[in-house]
Parts: sequence; structure tokens; C-alpha cells
Amino acid sequence: MASSGSSNPAQHPLQAVTAAIGSAGGDPRVLQRSSFFQNANDGPAEIAAKISGVNQGGKRADDGPYFTNNEGQVPFQVISHPFPDPAHSKTSGGIPVVSDTFLLQKQQTFNRSKMLERMVHPCGSGAFGYFETTKDMSSLTKANFLGSAGLKTPIFVRFSTVTLGREFPDQARNPRGFAIKFYTGEGNYDIVGLNWPIFFCRDPIQGPDVIRSQSRNVKNFLLWDYDAMFDLLANTPEGNHAGMMFFSDHGTPKGWRYEHGYGCHTFKWVNKEGKFVYIKYHFICEAGQKQLTAEEAMKVCGEDPDYSKRDLWNAIENGEECVWTAKVQIMEPDEADPAKLGFDPFDVTKVWPRDQFPMHEFGRLVLNKNPEDYHRDVEQAAFSPGSMVPGIEDSPDMLLQFRMFFYRDAQYHRVGVNLHQVPVNCPFMSGSLAPLNFDGPMRVDANHGGNPQIAPNSVVNKFRPDAAEAPYKTADNVVSRKSHHYQEGKRSEYDQARELYQRVMNDTARDHLHKNTASFLKHVTMPIIQSKYLAQLHCISPAYGKAVYQLLDEKKFEYTEVEELSKTAEVAGKVEKFRPSQPTDKLVGFQANGIYN
Repeated sequence: MASSGSSNPAQHPLQAVTAAIGSAGGDPRVLQRSSFFQNANDGPAEIAAKISGVNQGGKRADDGPYFTNNEGQVPFQVISHPFPDPAHSKTSGGIPVVSDTFLLQKQQTFNRSKMLERMVHPCGSGAFGYFETTKDMSSLTKANFLGSAGLKTPIFVRFSTVTLGREFPDQARNPRGFAIKFYTGEGNYDIVGLNWPIFFCRDPIQGPDVIRSQSRNVKNFLLWDYDAMFDLLANTPEGNHAGMMFFSDHGTPKGWRYEHGYGCHTFKWVNKEGKFVYIKYHFICEAGQKQLTAEEAMKVCGEDPDYSKRDLWNAIENGEECVWTAKVQIMEPDEADPAKLGFDPFDVTKVWPRDQFPMHEFGRLVLNKNPEDYHRDVEQAAFSPGSMVPGIEDSPDMLLQFRMFFYRDAQYHRVGVNLHQVPVNCPFMSGSLAPLNFDGPMRVDANHGGNPQIAPNSVVNKFRPDAAEAPYKTADNVVSRKSHHYQEGKRSEYDQARELYQRVMNDTARDHLHKNTASFLKHVTMPIIQSKYLAQLHCISPAYGKAVYQLLDEKKFEYTEVEELSKTAEVAGKVEKFRPSQPTDKLVGFQANGIYN
């Protein structure tokens, strides 16, 4: 049977023109290319350039002639899939019918419109801007974005509360996430930190326990599981340094704009000669650090649960720039020995004393552009401490080592293995993007890009041996569960927390700490948890433990019980079999030369 004339593209003038353009290598979709077209004409890199502010031009808003469903319209037909009406379903005798694809698709999309919530840091907001290097750091690191003063790198920063859910009030007591994504010429670099320089645990096996201890009660879904919160701190001596920050006014900062940021972990900077130093990041808020009291925070939570989000958004909408000064502490590898320092430089529950390791300014972090779509640009943003660039590497920090895996794994579970196709995650400034990770749901880029699906192969070799990480020597080569944390089971575990309490805090800060702690501790139902926790505070300072005890509404034991428990509080939760006991039971990472051929 002969084909009808209507099915022959040559018989339709518009089809003939577009076919000719296509055969000549052009894009025949003149109408579609001239409109916003739901950004479908732009790849993730081009969208990322627009939303980050690198590209100021381009269409940003829908200009389609009519609404459609997800399939849009079929070319060359006057009517195919326009949305007929927003208030009337297709019915039979007033009963909705399943052939109403608009009704079904709208509800189906709505049912699936919320992606998995982050297990940690679920509630937050963010902004775009730039990082300006203010000092040439090339003698210490080969990272190209730190190579000379004046270099500017696009960034995205996400702020968040850490535990509980997406609807948790911004000003409620919690740590705050401070995550930075640098879009560098060598790929994306993430710093995933907090508004404090320390964390509650140092061994990754306790990570889920820390988050669960600050989650809702599993029996009744009430906001806090007070028993779990204090039981973890009672049995984790090293965690009470961060515990002090939690219950101090640092637990209720006055919005994202008035808090410092910290990388928390120890990292390596490696230069072109392969020599490295250890570093810690500090981002100091130019507007000054500001906190709320517990009473002020409670009031704000009731009046405006989104206070921090609104404050950041409004400031940038009004043309203000939010600025942090980037500083770094530097430690030579041969200095990084806890036996010499008296503290473990790779223990994320400890800080580096600034009088020993002063801070050096190296940049400015500037936020000046709000996201254009929250779901696309913020909710789908994915960060991982394992996203590093040449010149920045890991350290023996145990928690860092595991976070480099599980943060990326969590995002693969939440967003998918092709999260790099989401514009905010796209390494759009990188000099090369040719991953050897293929396929997976919703893969829409070049995928294999013509490369063989195996490596090595006989066709193409674009590997870079010069990018291999700098080798370092650890303390031993024994595989076991033996602790390598130098201060575990020692009274020195409390030295830095004591310094924070006695020297850094003033009388007002200590008074707020006592009251805030007691207001939570009074809800604990088991007296043994209360007394064991107070024993930890007593080890930091007897005045600390006694002050909190005196503020409890109901005293279920004498303070002498706390004093007795404090005599062995440093080994709480630490089985003797696994405590460090040999000179090599410590975390070190010394320069190792002559390893590579």
C-alpha cells in the first residue's frame, strides 16, 4: 500500500525546511531554541553557569505559549498536548476517568515530588557566590584555585541544622552545617563542616549513634530522646567538648549570616614537589559572630521558624554581600605527633591551639546570589568530603576517612548515581569531564562518550599518574580494632574542654551553659544516666558539674555519687582490651619518600 502524502516529510513545507537544516548539521528547532523551553535546551553545565552567576545572560523564566503536560507538544500539529483547564477534570457523567492523562500525571508527579530527606542536615538553605584567593598558596598546595592572589572561583554554600527533620525550626538548639562547593578548574571541591571546629565522635562506627542521640524519641516521636542524648555523652568522654558547644549559645546562632564555619577535619595540602603540610580551615564571619540566648531562640522559633533562611535570602535580595574571611592553620608532618604535641592533631574532637599554630588568611568567601529554584538548586545539592582536587588530600583522621565514602554513598541513595547531571552538582568549570562511571537511572549525558566500557584497554589512555596522592607513613601495619586515639582512656581527654570552660568562656557564657544543660538534663528519666553525665562534666571542671546539678528541679541522688563516678569517667564506654597501650597506638602520617617508581 502506498504511503499517504501527509506522512511524507517532504510534502510539509516546514518539515522540509527543518529537515534541510538538520541534514546540514544545524538545530532545526528554531521555535524551541528561541524560548525558555523549561531549560531543556541547556545541559547541566550551562544551567550551572547561569544559576551560579558566572553567566549573567540567558532566559530564566517560562515563556511558552501555553501549559502542557510533561510530554510537551508534538511539532507541526496545531494542538496536541496543551493543558485544557486547571479546574475541571475529564469525566463521564461527572465521574473522573482514567483517560485524563493531565489529571493522572499531575497527581502522580505530586505523589513523587518529595525526594528522600537527608538523614543528616535535612533542613537548610543556601546561596551562590565566589571565593577569592587573597594570598598565593602555591608553595603549599598545587590546587589551581589557590595558586595566585586575585583568583575567583564560583561557589555554592549550604547552611543547615544537623539533626531532626526538614521542618525543624532554624533557631532551635542544634549544630549547624556549613558546606561549601568550589567549582574549580580541576573539578568540584567540597568542604563539609560545621559552625564549630569539633564533633561529638572520632571513630566513624559511632557516627549513626551521635545522630540518633539527637533525634526524636523512638517510642513516642517526641522532639528529643533525652535519655539517648545524655547516655551517649555519658559514655563518650571525648564527645563532651562538642557537647559544651551544643548547650552553649553556640547552639543557637543568630542566623546563618552570623556564624563562623570550620572544616573540622585535618586535611593535607600537597605542593608540586609532592611535599605536604597538614591544615585546618576556618571561615570567619566578617559581620561578627552573634548568638541568641535560649529564651530569645525559643521566641524566634515560635514567631518565624524559617528565620535563618529568610534572613539570608532577604539580605542577598537586598543587594548585601555575606562575607567570610578564609584562614588556615598549618602543621608540618614531623610536628603532627600526639606524643610531642600532647594532643591528637587528627582527632576531630580536638582543636589545634592557635598560639602554637596561628591562623593565616588566604581568601574571602562571598555570597551574593540566591538560588533560582529551591528543589533543583538546594534540595538536590550533594556534598562529600571525598570531593577533592589535586593538591588537597586526606589525613589519618578516622572520621574523615569514612566520611569520604559514606557522604557520597548517602547522596547516591538520595539523589542517584548520576547526581553530577543536576546543575548545582555539575563540575561546570572543570577543564575535563570524562568519567569512567557509566549508566544508571536517568543518565542523559554522553554516558560512555565513545569510550570502551573497560579500562585499561587498547584504544585510549588518558590517565594522569602525576595526580596520584602523596604517600604517607602510619604508625603501624597491624590490622585490629585497637584504638589509635592518643588520649583515649586518659584524663587529658578533658584538657581542651576545660580550657574552653575556664578560659574562653566568660561568666555569662558559663551561666547560660549551665542553665541550658540543666533544662535538657532534667527530662532524663534514668538517674544513672544523669549521674554518669554529670561525672563527665565534673572531670572538665567540678564547678561545671556542680552548677548543672544545682539547677536540676529534682535531685535523685547526692552529688557525692557524681564525684565517685568521676574517678573513672575517662574510661566510660572504652573496653580495656581496645584502649591504646603501645607507643605505636597513635595516629600519625609522616612524609613517605621514594614510594613511587
